[in-house]
Amino acid sequence: MGVVKDISYAHSSEHPKKDWQSLEQHALCVAAICAGFSKIFSASEWGYAAGMLHDLGKARKPFQEMLAGLRTKGSDTQHAVYGAKAAFDKESLPLAFIVAGHHAGLHDIADLQEAVGKISAEESTALVQSSTGASIRFPHDNTLPKAVLNALVALPQNTLPLEYFTRMLFSCLIDADRLDSAFWEKLGEDTTRLSNSELPLNTTALLACVNAERERKRSANPDSPLSAIRNKIFDSSVTASDKPQGFFSLTVPTGGGKTLAAMAFALAHAKKHNLRRIIVVIPYLSIIEQNAAEYRRILDPDKKGIVLECHSSVSPPRHATNDEVSKLELVSENWDAPIIITTSVQFIESLFAASPSRARKLHNIADAVVIFDEVQTLPLHLLSPMLSVFRELVTNYGVSFVLSSATQPAFRHSINLPDGFYPEEITEVAPNPLSLFAELRRVVYKLPKQGETLSWDELSKHLVAAEQCLCVVNLTRHARVLWDKLNDKLKDKLGEGIKYLQQRPIHLSSAMCPAHRLAIIRKIRRRLKSGEPCRVISTQLVEAGVDVDFPVVWRAMGPLDSIVQVAGRCNREGKLPEFGTVHIFTPDDNKLPQGIYSTATGQAAITLGRLGSEASLCLATDPSIFTQYFSELFQLSNTDTREIMQDRKGFRFRTVAEKAVVIKDSGIPVVIPIGYGRHHVDRLRSRIPKPGTPRFTRDDLRKLQRYMVNVRQHDFIFFQQRCLLTEILPNIEIFVLDIAQYNRYIGVIKPDDAHPLEEFLG
Repeated sequence: MGVVKDISYAHSSEHPKKDWQSLEQHALCVAAICAGFSKIFSASEWGYAAGMLHDLGKARKPFQEMLAGLRTKGSDTQHAVYGAKAAFDKESLPLAFIVAGHHAGLHDIADLQEAVGKISAEESTALVQSSTGASIRFPHDNTLPKAVLNALVALPQNTLPLEYFTRMLFSCLIDADRLDSAFWEKLGEDTTRLSNSELPLNTTALLACVNAERERKRSANPDSPLSAIRNKIFDSSVTASDKPQGFFSLTVPTGGGKTLAAMAFALAHAKKHNLRRIIVVIPYLSIIEQNAAEYRRILDPDKKGIVLECHSSVSPPRHATNDEVSKLELVSENWDAPIIITTSVQFIESLFAASPSRARKLHNIADAVVIFDEVQTLPLHLLSPMLSVFRELVTNYGVSFVLSSATQPAFRHSINLPDGFYPEEITEVAPNPLSLFAELRRVVYKLPKQGETLSWDELSKHLVAAEQCLCVVNLTRHARVLWDKLNDKLKDKLGEGIKYLQQRPIHLSSAMCPAHRLAIIRKIRRRLKSGEPCRVISTQLVEAGVDVDFPVVWRAMGPLDSIVQVAGRCNREGKLPEFGTVHIFTPDDNKLPQGIYSTATGQAAITLGRLGSEASLCLATDPSIFTQYFSELFQLSNTDTREIMQDRKGFRFRTVAEKAVVIKDSGIPVVIPIGYGRHHVDRLRSRIPKPGTPRFTRDDLRKLQRYMVNVRQHDFIFFQQRCLLTEILPNIEIFVLDIAQYNRYIGVIKPDDAHPLEEFLG
């Protein structure tokens, strides 16, 4: 097809051709940025080569004709495989993978071999010898980062270090390429002036903020025994931060101040070891919005962007190619803030991602402290491959992990968990966890008798009798049924006037957008603080880390850690004259979420049965019961000790990404046009951007994520077929849900819902 001998271009625009971005300019910029990113893990030579090589195929005549409007997109205009072929022929497998996948995503090795096999060596050589490719220098294996090279030399048959190095380098290239493309598109001028605009992690200033918050809380309750215990945990965490990098556990009962103590440890540890970033990984969206708001209040009162809350799963469609990248991918998240608050789904799936938009952020995990809040919620079916990658990040990429929980799963090495921790591998941060649990006991558990069940009708009577109570159930359907029953009982008791409206029960579920849930949680706190009636029906999302304090809690029989976690919402501040009460019950309708949740619930029943009359006391005071509980649960579970690991060793990137999914149908995000979300949608649609500037930016995506709800794929299709979804902007595949499908009490509803719409909107 030939190489264009005159000047070649990387990107076109509506401006005259002389103002287009040249291929040489783009390659140099991407190479410089990518080298800077990969320098963090001693691979700048590889990063520079990746940047110079990635768009080599754009120098071909068909691609240049397409930019000029003389040819339509097609197989002849694809460009990524040409640079990949050049790298493959030089036996540089990491470069071949990342260049071939910088738009379509990382391939499996068989697909890569097939793709490069279609390109002749002559054409590839001609491109490398052209003016565009002449300055490419292919790094050799002996220039791999020292830690990776040592691992390969020590155990040549172990390809995992090289596999993960490929992923990290891929992330650097994607971020560099998208940053340069977005910058050029925005300014339409020389991009050699592009610089990394990240805010630095100012550990000294941020530690001062954390200490000020600790002092504020201490001054507010100077004589509180609970305050004294929290301060002891805080001080112990800061002291432990001086230890060498690696794995740490923070085993503290709920209410012991884990959130602040973990951040104090992370900042002090980052200061000691000159680390770049703190990443807080949280299991549920209900906690992420609460914790992000708290961290912003403490660490970023001036709203400088120090804390980034990232939980939107928006990503470009898989078929998006060519100039390739959709507008949405240019604004996909790259974690460019000092403190990141994200979900376990986002973090874990990014570790194994093949798609560019998901993998883009990965390189920013290097030289970071990662706090796993409520670590017991890690998906057991991915446990072995996750722990393997965690160890890789600690060994080769300067990462420290803090595993924080009141119910530590103790991921010990065993036959069932070959990638588990050896005793010397993990350091406890908290001072004497066993004594902490005894000191911080605030509840008594009421367990059901063998075979005893409770109907929703009977349960609702108990909840009506308790003016302030929380009830957590296992299924969204159960929460909805119980909420309806409780509504009916309160109407019977209070009538349908103002008194009932003031006491209407509260429903919490993932069908509500984050901004709505946070507003509901604030409402719950106000009611509890003022002593008003407050009855809450919720799914499990409320039980891990949501800062609410009820005198009475009801919990449907579930996993043992869930039972103890929800107890942390009862008498949380220890203000009751006696213990708070946690009622465990088995519903008549005892259907459970399938899979590991059901298995864990069964194991919880076995553990409680074995403890017998001591169960109530042990749940409240003895953290060691969770070691045995989780060990037995791991034996019953598939922790994936072979399948994903074998695919990783075989460089089957796409296969790994398809298997390493936390939730099979995690949903498709839709925007809920309420409050500021509606205002921003309207502003986006009416905004006329300045010439050369994009109409939709990463900042827009960050603002909208608080107004997004993930709906199951079949529900998304349901809404689409009924014209209840509209694109937020043309060619931006983010959809806005018709406001009639969102209820202020329960969140997203479908038109054929069992309840008439007028009742919800009345």
